[in-house]
Amino acid sequence: MRLRSEHWEALRVLAAAEPVGHGWAGPACGISAAVFRGLAGQGLCEMAGRELLPTLGFGRHIGWAARLTTDGHDALIYETSRKATASRDLEPPADPALRLLAVPPADMAVLRRYLSVASQLRHPPAEGLEEAVTSARQGRSGRYEMWLTPAQAASVARAFFLEGVGGAIAAANRLGREYGIVYPSG
Repeated sequence: MRLRSEHWEALRVLAAAEPVGHGWAGPACGISAAVFRGLAGQGLCEMAGRELLPTLGFGRHIGWAARLTTDGHDALIYETSRKATASRDLEPPADPALRLLAVPPADMAVLRRYLSVASQLRHPPAEGLEEAVTSARQGRSGRYEMWLTPAQAASVARAFFLEGVGGAIAAANRLGREYGIVYPSG
C-alpha cells in the first residue's frame, strides 16, 4: 500500500517520540488512531496492548499508543532519501563545454550494456562516461539526465550505433533527432 501524507506525518511523529523516553505516542499527538492502525497493518509501527497502556505514563484512560518499528524507521529514512534524490535538479556544471543529455530508461539500459563490455571493445568509451552514466538521475520527465563532454556524447552515439547494428535503431535515431549527435559523424 502506498502511504498517504498523513501516514508519513504519523511516522515522523513516532520518529520524534523515539529519543524521548519510551518512544510511544498516544492520542495527544493529534493524529487519529486509525492512521496508526493502518501503519501497524503494514508493519511500520506497533500498537500497545491493553496490559502495556497503563504503564506508559500517558494517564489512566488512554485508549491507544503506537511506537515505530524498525521497518517504519527504515521506510521513513528511505523516503526522505528518495525525495531528496528526486527533487534534486541536475545543476549545470561550471564547464561550458559540457552538454546535457536526457535519455529514456530504455536508452540507459543500452548505455549500461555498452559499458559492461567496455574492456572488450577495441574502441572503448570516452573517459568518464561510466561515471556520468552511474551518476545520472531521473528528471521530472522520467528521462535520465547527465552532463557530458563532446567525447562522451560521441561515445553515447557509438553505443546507440552498436545497438542499431543489432536491429534496435530507435535510440540512435532519437539522439540524432533531439541532439544532432550521430555516429559515424560523417
